[in-house]
Amino acid sequence: MPVLPNRRYPQWSPPGTALVGPLPEEPEARREATVARLLELARVALAVIDADAARDCLLPASRIEISGDDFEYDTALCNALRRGLLRVERLSDLDVQSAVWWPRPDKPGMADLMLAGTEYTGQFSGWQKFPIAMPDAMRRAFDGEPGPVSSEDGRWSSVFVPLRDSLDDIVAVLELCVRHGGSSRKNGRPAAPECM
Repeated sequence: MPVLPNRRYPQWSPPGTALVGPLPEEPEARREATVARLLELARVALAVIDADAARDCLLPASRIEISGDDFEYDTALCNALRRGLLRVERLSDLDVQSAVWWPRPDKPGMADLMLAGTEYTGQFSGWQKFPIAMPDAMRRAFDGEPGPVSSEDGRWSSVFVPLRDSLDDIVAVLELCVRHGGSSRKNGRPAAPECM
């Protein structure tokens, strides 16, 4: 039976991509399968993550930078958004890290990490690395297309997908990230299968 295209939950990964299960042994095939799995997870995440909360959780006074850490959040909306990120991280057997990025209106071409799931995503974020220049994959997501990207050293793969609010406006970008070659977590979660 053919699958009809859905505007809200587009098919970004190859048909039949699973969220769990064995990955190929060959390293390049394993990376490709991991990215396909991240794209499928991102499609499912669109139903789990509240994009309206992503749009509204940062209070208007905080949309212009005064200092690097001077942001004011609506706590209830941030908690709802973070719960969604944590749920998405648990839907796959990969050791997924998730984050929501928003564009800086006062700094064109720059983005800030709005909120992370369990921890910062490893490929583009980290302590005092904000705002960042938007990678091409993130820029594509803000333009409405998913953007997969791998680090130059091959240690990380990320996908960036647009988060659309109830008015169908792209208000933020979701990043799902996996570290190849083992887990980067220190929080006691079970070790993820190797993605290298």
